[in-house]
Amino acid sequence: MKKRLLASLCFAAMALTACDKKPNEAPASSSTSPAATPPASTQPATAALSSNNAADIKNDLKQIETLSNSRAKEASALQNKANEAAQKSDKASLNAIVADMKTYIARFNQDLDALKLKSSELDAVRDKIKESNNIGIELSEASIANTPDSKKITELQNRATKLQKELVTEMQALQTKAKTAP
Repeated sequence: MKKRLLASLCFAAMALTACDKKPNEAPASSSTSPAATPPASTQPATAALSSNNAADIKNDLKQIETLSNSRAKEASALQNKANEAAQKSDKASLNAIVADMKTYIARFNQDLDALKLKSSELDAVRDKIKESNNIGIELSEASIANTPDSKKITELQNRATKLQKELVTEMQALQTKAKTAP
């Protein structure tokens, strides 16, 4: 079960850093799937989002990239701590790290919500990033449970993998579209 725990924590940690990847970089294997809770509306009801506007897409990509880059070091440190604790089978450290991951994800998701995005395309990507983050936490919690449910862990890993692939594909397409902006 130690290998499964380590793999699960790696998947969860991948969710922490997945949005740091450049659109042309494939993330390491990870699992993805729809979040258990639907994302809250991130724009005021009166704000109209553009669609298919290369300049807005370019601006929004830059905002998300800037936020992700500003958080990359913290995410990497959490990932390293999780991997070390999992290798040592240090249950107390794992519990503390998962709590730290939850705090990190909550702050990161709040910061994502605070971005003043203009494009409907990146608004949807923001929701998928948050969903991926939440799946990562769910996977971490399932992995450190007193009696881990391997079926649930596998399901979460599969959901995370699917979502990560969707995010990479969407980000690549949006990056290409943004290149057409002045």
